[in-house]
Amino acid sequence: MQNRHRTTLLPRLGILALAGISFAAAAAAPEITIKGGAALSMGYIVKSSDTSTNDYNGNRMQSVGAQLLLQARMSGNLLISTGVGITERHFPAGNIGNAGGRTPFTWTPYLVDADFNYSWWNSGDATLNLTGGYFPYSYNPDVKNLGLYLTRGPVYPGILVSGFETKHTRPVANTLGLRLNHRSGAFEQDLVLNSETETFPIFDISPIYVATFKFGSAFRLGAGANFQHLISVDSRLTSPDTLEANGGDDAGDGNPLKRTNIYVDTIAHDTTFMSFAGTKVMAFLSFDPKAWFSSEALGAEDLKVYAEVAVLGLSTTKAYNALYGDLKNRMPIMAGFNIPAFKLLDHLSLEVEWYDSRVKDDLTRFQPSTGNFYSPIPVANEAKLDLAKDDLKWSLHAERKIGQIRVSAQVANDHSRPGGTLTSRASEWQAFFVDTKDWYWMAKVGFFF
Repeated sequence: MQNRHRTTLLPRLGILALAGISFAAAAAAPEITIKGGAALSMGYIVKSSDTSTNDYNGNRMQSVGAQLLLQARMSGNLLISTGVGITERHFPAGNIGNAGGRTPFTWTPYLVDADFNYSWWNSGDATLNLTGGYFPYSYNPDVKNLGLYLTRGPVYPGILVSGFETKHTRPVANTLGLRLNHRSGAFEQDLVLNSETETFPIFDISPIYVATFKFGSAFRLGAGANFQHLISVDSRLTSPDTLEANGGDDAGDGNPLKRTNIYVDTIAHDTTFMSFAGTKVMAFLSFDPKAWFSSEALGAEDLKVYAEVAVLGLSTTKAYNALYGDLKNRMPIMAGFNIPAFKLLDHLSLEVEWYDSRVKDDLTRFQPSTGNFYSPIPVANEAKLDLAKDDLKWSLHAERKIGQIRVSAQVANDHSRPGGTLTSRASEWQAFFVDTKDWYWMAKVGFFF
C-alpha cells in the first residue's frame, strides 16, 4: 500500500530557501532576542444543550502553559524565529462516568514559531517580504473570536471554528508554507501557499490571496480568496472518483449507498463524488470614527466597528446545493464593535455572527481519533436538532495589559468544542453550544517578557 502521508514539495522548498538565505548571512554575527511567557486560564460552561449522551453543563475548563521564542537577526534583511510552548489542558468530561466526572490534565506541546522572514526592500512606504516555515498569519487583526473565515475550518462542509483565544487570533504559528507580502502606501497584498495541517487531506496546498486598502485613518477594506486543497498530494483522498474499495471511499461493508464520499440522488438515480476541494471568498471592513475627532478619554481601540462576510464553497451543482444549501446558506456574517472602555481596558469587543447553515456544527469526519471515515459530507442530524437555533453566535472579549502582565476574559456562545475526552466518541467534535441560550465564560492571566 502506498504511503498517503508523503512529504510535500512546499515544505522542502521552504527548508531549502531557509538554508540558502541562512548560508548567505552566516558571516554576520546575529542579534539574539529572547521572548516568552506563561499563562493560566480558567472557565465554566454555564449552559450547553445536550446533543448526544454527553452533558457539559457545569463543566469547568482550565489550562496552564508556557512558551519561549528566540529570534535571531542574521542581517538587516533576514530574521529567523524559532520557539516552542507547552500547555497542560483539562478537557470537559461530558458525563459522570469519565474519571468520576472530570478528565485529567493532558500535556500538549506546540510550536510558537519556526520560520524565516527575508525583506527584499523596505523604503518606508513600500516593502516586500518573504516568510517561510511555520508562522502566525491573520489577515484581520480586529477579530477577537468570531470571523477569519478564509483561513479557519474546512470549505466542505462549511463548519466554522472559533473559541477563547485560539491560535488563529493569537501570535502563534498556524500556517505552514510560504507568504509573500507586498505593501505600497495604503495598499497591501498577501500571497500565501499553505500546506494543510488542520483539515483533511493534510499536506494539500491551498493558495490564498488577500488584498487590503486603507482610506486614511478611518477605513480599512479587504478581500481575498482561498483555493482550498487546490493542489492535491493524493487525488484519491481529496477528490475520489471511483467506487473501488481501495479508493478510500468505502464504508466497509460493500454497500455503495454507504460510501462516505458520494451523494446519491435517489430520484434521478445520479451519483456525485464529493470533493474536499473548493473555493472560499471573503471581504472585510474596519471603521474607526476617532480619525475624525480627538478625545483624551477614549482608548486607541474604542468605538472601532468591523465586519467580515464570506462564502464557503462556490459550487452550485445539484449535489452541492442538496448537501450544503444555496450560497446564502454558506455565507457567515460577523460584525464587531469596540465598546468604549475609556482606557480602563485595552479593548472591550462585542462580536455577533449570523450563519444560516444547513449542516450540523460537527467536525467528527475530519478527526482521525474518532475512527470514522473522512468525508466532506455533513454528519447526519440523527438527534433531529433544530439547526436554526445555532444560527446566531455572540462573543464579548476584554483585555488589559499592565506592564508585562496581560489579563483577558471572554463570555460567549461560539463554536467551541470538547476536543478530547477519555474515550473516542464522535461527540468530542460537536460544538458545545447549539442553542441561543447556551454560553460560557473564560478568563486568563499571563506574564510575558
